[in-house]
Amino acid sequence: MRFPTRPDARSEVDDAAETPDGQPGRLHIGRFSRLRPPSPLRVVADPSPTLFWTILVSVGLLCLIGLVFVLSASMVDAGHNKSTSWYWFLRQAFFLGVGAVAMWVAVRVDYHRWIRLGPLVLIASVAALVLVLVPTSLRHEINGARRWLGPDSIRFQPSELAKLGLVLWLAGLLERRRAVMRDYRVTILPAMCVLGVVAVLIVGEPDLGTTTLVCCITVVMLAVAGTRLDVLAGLAAPAAALGLAFSMRGYHRARLLAFLDPWAHANNAGWQTLQSQVGLASGGLVGVGIGNSKAKWGFLPEAHTDFIFAIIGEEAGLVGCVVVLGLFLVFISAGVNAGRRAADLSGMLLAVGISSWIGIQALVNMGVAVGALPNKGITLPFVSYGGTSLIMTMFATGILLNVAKAPGTVEPALARRR
Repeated sequence: MRFPTRPDARSEVDDAAETPDGQPGRLHIGRFSRLRPPSPLRVVADPSPTLFWTILVSVGLLCLIGLVFVLSASMVDAGHNKSTSWYWFLRQAFFLGVGAVAMWVAVRVDYHRWIRLGPLVLIASVAALVLVLVPTSLRHEINGARRWLGPDSIRFQPSELAKLGLVLWLAGLLERRRAVMRDYRVTILPAMCVLGVVAVLIVGEPDLGTTTLVCCITVVMLAVAGTRLDVLAGLAAPAAALGLAFSMRGYHRARLLAFLDPWAHANNAGWQTLQSQVGLASGGLVGVGIGNSKAKWGFLPEAHTDFIFAIIGEEAGLVGCVVVLGLFLVFISAGVNAGRRAADLSGMLLAVGISSWIGIQALVNMGVAVGALPNKGITLPFVSYGGTSLIMTMFATGILLNVAKAPGTVEPALARRR
């Protein structure tokens, strides 16, 4: 694959790094929450195929692992409730093919174009989230959650599109206002207003896990862009308090209490957590072998979606879990490094936003499986069964790959070390 040099890559001081009155501004180009004056000695680095292929190979291996374990985890359920034992596997393979095409398209199109489409993606996701809350024939409700739209054969989850739309919109907003990044009225305030709308709609589904995830992504992107951390913390604290208050209602309260003492709720809300831990413990070091899980025989609900990590631990043991965790760590590290060497602030924010999105989601899913976090109903990216989740994460990965293959701006100190 060719790694062309983008003709509009900046090799001199960024012209936009100015204050509104034309004076030189301060541009964030490096580490978290750190503003440095732009230097005329900044150089444009060559594209890094290493980062590109590292991200691509890690995602490919995770998708392959996902196919194997979706087949293993779902065969019993599909054999009893569907026309064939391969039902969920074939659908996952189809979604993977669609996701691969979406990733290829995202790689081929310059990431600046996707940023310009960010507001439209965000508006479309908000409109879809509103439709989810309106009783219609297109809305689907599963286990009390109203998260899906569309016909039975192809369901669409608007909250997955909202993650992508929020990342794209934030990258564009903070790039345009990088000269006044310390003014919370034009950075943190509009970001929090839009986040509030998205969060309220997702909470109404209800889906506290995804709400927490989009809040974390927003906070990470704002912090990396160099916004005022004191103001950011002041706004995040009451939001966290509201989230905790909401978690003490309905089935969220039951899940939280089951997390604190799963044995006291072993026959209801604590059942999944306990069975997941039993499966992980049964796997030992190298597992019981692919296809030999006992948890999937009706003991562990949602084995091929939210709790697929438990099946991996049972069938592939600690070794399999470490491999999956290592692939995610490699992906996150390569994504953040792609952001550090990006040619502009928007590229850096896109890379960090997508990496944190997938990294935090993976961490939460694995934390739930081992009993370190309350049950959130969040899938394991690239691995769990799920059409919208798989397609959206692969499309976002394509945008990340586009950032990784583009020429990057490096500060003189970094250039000397390289």
